[in-house]
Amino acid sequence: MHSYILWELVLLSTIMVTCGEESKQRRNECEVTPVIHVLQYPGCVPKPIPSFACQGRCSSYIQVSGSKIWQMERSCMCCQESGEREASVSLFCPKAKPGERKFRKVVTKAPLECMCRPCTSVEESTVIPQEIAGFVDQGPLNAHFRKPQ
Repeated sequence: MHSYILWELVLLSTIMVTCGEESKQRRNECEVTPVIHVLQYPGCVPKPIPSFACQGRCSSYIQVSGSKIWQMERSCMCCQESGEREASVSLFCPKAKPGERKFRKVVTKAPLECMCRPCTSVEESTVIPQEIAGFVDQGPLNAHFRKPQ
């Protein structure tokens, strides 16, 4: 009888661990997703370009500590890029002012891979919507892009 109860406990523990792993894998669904970004600049023709974004969900939790019941344990994971690729795109600008070029070169970035990584706090001023392209010769992302030769 004693060995029968022990066997049931071992079997139940195995099932719980297996189900927990399957549940964890379902919760961590972070992947590269194809998207279309529309690059815009005053005086230029908007240009839709294929790109990529990180999209999905990652496991996060807060719980009472197992060793110190007066403390909480936190884990915050976010779907983020792991590496990036660059692409150079030209925009046609028929309404360019005299002396300005009719084409503007834009360098955009997209994630190479995506993965669940620890979330980090980000200053609000550094968050720029994805739809805003960093133009090579001006704009808020000027320092992050290569200059045209």
